[in-house]
Amino acid sequence: HVSLAIVKASAKDCGVYRCTVENEYGSDATDLLLSSEMLSGFVSREEIEVGEEIEMTPMPITKGLTDTGFWGNKLFGRIMTTELNVGDGFRRKASRVKVIYGLEPIFESGATCIVKVRNYISYGTKRDGGLVESNHDLTMQECKLQNTAREYSKIFAAETRAVEGFGPVPEIIPLHLLYRPGTNIPYATIERDLMGQFVKYAMEDKSKNLASESGSEVVQKCHTFQHWIYQWTNCNLLVTDLQGVGQKITSVQIATNSKGYQGLTGNCSSSVIEEFPDTHQCNHLCEALLLKSLKNVDSLQPHKPKGTKSPSMTRRAHSAQSSPQTQRKGHVSPLVQRKGQTSPLVPRKGLSSPQASRKNTADPNVDPKDGSAEESQEAGKHKTVEIPKTVKLR
Repeated sequence: HVSLAIVKASAKDCGVYRCTVENEYGSDATDLLLSSEMLSGFVSREEIEVGEEIEMTPMPITKGLTDTGFWGNKLFGRIMTTELNVGDGFRRKASRVKVIYGLEPIFESGATCIVKVRNYISYGTKRDGGLVESNHDLTMQECKLQNTAREYSKIFAAETRAVEGFGPVPEIIPLHLLYRPGTNIPYATIERDLMGQFVKYAMEDKSKNLASESGSEVVQKCHTFQHWIYQWTNCNLLVTDLQGVGQKITSVQIATNSKGYQGLTGNCSSSVIEEFPDTHQCNHLCEALLLKSLKNVDSLQPHKPKGTKSPSMTRRAHSAQSSPQTQRKGHVSPLVQRKGQTSPLVPRKGLSSPQASRKNTADPNVDPKDGSAEESQEAGKHKTVEIPKTVKLR
């Protein structure tokens, strides 16, 4: 059996719902009309009027993006719902709540927050707890994805500080896990209430392309952040659905390749990341960060050195303007060139010291050319061992 849970159902959820089952024996369907009269029997005003006891668990990522022990200590408090069905999103049902007590220091008493629940949860009914388990897993994933994106945005912000005139960058706000024992769908996310006009900066549209609604500075920086993280993860991860108020971003989505990235699996189609090179348009901020062009995706997948923290460090390791130490690894040094040339250094390669050279010289009248040829053969056999000694003698 399969069931569908409509979270925080309201008048805008009214309509006809159809469930279709298909297998090798054929297909069957059933319809349900969700009317306003039916909804009136489900809505309880007690939660809105007196509030509810909750548990909140923050998610501080302090030991790196791949650390699994990322949950903090639980906070026990009370909230009261002040407004249902905030916003026009369909992935999540949002409501505005007021903190009564118990969530300090993250949320002060009297602060307003937004509680979100993943909408339209499908689950099996053969075992008890199917709905709660699905609700729990989806909510945990929401917290992990947005907080991971927040950590990437912190690295991006640190990177841009080295660019003169770049200015502040958008900040992805944190999500916290909320447990509401008094409801049948108990898990939700809670975040700070962003006061002001909500704007969609870089979204995944219906055709799975990335688009922006305006060319403001925040939009340009959001697109540059997408380019940066796409390059930093070697084309394996992309943050999309960047939206919020001013420089504060929330409700983000993450796309990864089909195999995931560093144990993380995205919550939107992998086709978004595949089509990003064709849909992204670089701006002057991409150029200021020296991000590579997306025309040739293969050039964005170098062997990233261990310990690399940002695309700039990768660029420094592979650019033509690398440090002298890096250039020596990729080019023949003057000492290497001398191996195949006749010079005063060549006869010394076969000798461990000037004294050894005198002992091996039987007659000062020996033809220098013959001696050079013999010693060159010895140097050819031991050149990889004796070069450091020659350098030290000089």
